[in-house]
Amino acid sequence: MNEMLQRLITGLLFVIVLVGGVIWNEYSFMLLFGMLTILSINEYYNIIQDKLNAGVDWRTLYKFLSTIFGVVIFAIIFLVSSGKIPLIYLSVVAFFPLCWFAIEMYHESDSPFTNVCYNSMALFYIAMPFGSASFLVFKQSGDIYDFKYLLAILFFAWSNDSFAYLVGKFFGKHKLFERISPKKTWEGFAGGAFFTILFTYFVYQIFEYYNLNEVGYYHYLALGIITIITSTYGDLAESMIKRNLNIKDSGHALPGHGGFLDRFDGLIFSIPACSLYIIVTGI
Repeated sequence: MNEMLQRLITGLLFVIVLVGGVIWNEYSFMLLFGMLTILSINEYYNIIQDKLNAGVDWRTLYKFLSTIFGVVIFAIIFLVSSGKIPLIYLSVVAFFPLCWFAIEMYHESDSPFTNVCYNSMALFYIAMPFGSASFLVFKQSGDIYDFKYLLAILFFAWSNDSFAYLVGKFFGKHKLFERISPKKTWEGFAGGAFFTILFTYFVYQIFEYYNLNEVGYYHYLALGIITIITSTYGDLAESMIKRNLNIKDSGHALPGHGGFLDRFDGLIFSIPACSLYIIVTGI
């Protein structure tokens, strides 16, 4: 199958599942992003296992415990943001990365700090960003599920990624960050930014048509700009990780797109940044 067609079909199916899960209700959102957390952590350990200073048994234990820690972190952030438990419980989230120091004390390793860093990264890089999506879908009162901001950010990230890829593929000449990602160009970045900014108004008008808007267009524009910048850095960060590990893709779960981390690299940066904007502005 043609690579572009395969990428299109996989992307379309993925969008349907993701958008459907976000729109349906708070529990479908929880299950969807909870599963993405689990699958992404599993994928992360598949690509870093050779970097861990540990045997097979310890690597298996690391993956198992990180998955448990990641799910608990996601659940705590979800329950706090939805108003089901008090805000003070967020402090527990910081406890789990620190657990790796205690765990590593029982492991006779030549590079314990290396193991602590790689294991903690699974929580900082995956579980916490996916968990912070909960702040995008719950009002600050915590009792109302509202999917529009998360849905908008998903659309903005996909728009930026798709148009940056297409414009860069056909018109790209000047390298954006050749040392980290040789294929990315300034022309691609500009094209992705231009079309995504146009897309913010399109999304705003759709939400306006369905009476979903409670704020002015400038907030959608701000979220779009934040997404353009942060998703680009997220993409570059994933490229830096893969270059360091000497791999092309983080996995093969999504034909034409690679793995879950390949697909969500931009959103891993954009979701926390946009969550912060929404919390600070109170929209």
